[in-house]
Order: sequence, then structure tokens, then C-alpha cells
Amino acid sequence: MPQLEFTWWIINFFIVWTADFTLLIVLSIPNLSTPTTLSKQLDINKSHVTWQWS
Repeated sequence: MPQLEFTWWIINFFIVWTADFTLLIVLSIPNLSTPTTLSKQLDINKSHVTWQWS
């Protein structure tokens, strides 16, 4: 059975935990996960329900 290289194990360990904490922080901040400025700009006032063919 090959020996586990501790250096690569510890590097991968910290990479995974850093990615987990980063994802947790990004998802827990409501301003970053749901953009509110885009949804306000997409409101379109419709004055006609039918197509206006000319």
C-alpha cells in the first residue's frame, strides 16, 4: 500500500476548507447572492397587450 504524502494531503485539505468557507460566506451575504439592482431595472411598463402591426 503506497504511503500517503502528507504535504499534498495538507495542501488539498486547506484548499478544500478555504473553498468551503468562501462559498459559505458568499451564500450567507444576501447582497452578493441576490442582485437587487438588476431586478429593478428589468421592470417594463407595458402599455399595449396586443401586437401593433404597421
